[in-house]
Amino acid sequence: MKPLRAHAQEWLDLSMKLGEAAMANADNAGAGAVDYLMYSGYVTLAYFWARMAVLAQQKIAAADGDVSFYEAKVMTARFYFERLLPRTESLKITMLAGADNIMDMPEALFQL
Repeated sequence: MKPLRAHAQEWLDLSMKLGEAAMANADNAGAGAVDYLMYSGYVTLAYFWARMAVLAQQKIAAADGDVSFYEAKVMTARFYFERLLPRTESLKITMLAGADNIMDMPEALFQL
C-alpha cells in the first residue's frame, strides 16, 4: 500500500504543477494532457489491483474458494506494481516538460 499512497500524493502534486504551468501558458495544459491521463490511469489501476490483492489475501487466509485463483491475483498485483506502475516515472517527466518543444515548430513547416 505504501507505493500506492505515494503515487496518490504525487498525483495531487502533479495536478497542481500542471495546473500552474497551464496558468502560465495555456499550451502547457494540452502538452501534458495525454501523459497526465496515462499517469492517472496507471494510479487508478494500481488502486484496484491493491484492493483485489487485499481481498485475495483474505480469501487465501480463510481457505475460502479456489486458493490458486487468489494466489494468481496476488501475483498479478505484484507484477502490476513492480513492472507497470513504474512507467509513471517517465510520464511525470514528459507531462511537466512544457509546450515549447511542441510549439516551437512554425506552422508553415506542417505544409510541406
